Amino acid sequence: MLLIVVLAMGLVTLAKALNEKPPLISLTETDSEAFKFDTGSYGLSQGFLNALDERYTNDIKPTIEAFDVDVIEVIGHTDGQPNPRVASNLDRRLQTVTLQGGLTGLQYSSNAELGLLRAIAVGMYLQSRLEKDQLPVGIRPYSAASLLDLQGNFNPAPAVSDDRTRRRIDLRFTRSN
Repeated sequence: MLLIVVLAMGLVTLAKALNEKPPLISLTETDSEAFKFDTGSYGLSQGFLNALDERYTNDIKPTIEAFDVDVIEVIGHTDGQPNPRVASNLDRRLQTVTLQGGLTGLQYSSNAELGLLRAIAVGMYLQSRLEKDQLPVGIRPYSAASLLDLQGNFNPAPAVSDDRTRRRIDLRFTRSN
């Protein structure tokens, strides 16, 4: 056990010394059907949560520790399918609802808003896991809507609007200092 701790400390030191960038972790439904959002939904299914727990244990937590990360940027992407014409209430309700610890009752009117709600949902769950493990890591949710493809290229008008590779959550690891 002591050898594992020493090796882990060595990896942290090596990563810092080399100033390596932590990897970007993408949660896509093409990698795992569990990371699928229902059309127009930002709710996390039990399958999504189970797969996220597995990625947390195997990839996310080790990345935090190896790279001395203190911020995770959670970026929600959508596929660009048109949304129903529903008036958004995010400007009025988002802060109040999230401070109460949930996301129920929010209505979005664009892919940008849907991407943000998905990022917030994943971020809230990750924050609870981080707090449980007493890891002082902040979460910053963002929306990339349907502007970037899986390779990170700017592509706001995809040829196919129902592109599974565009529906994803990206986790970017950073240090605030």
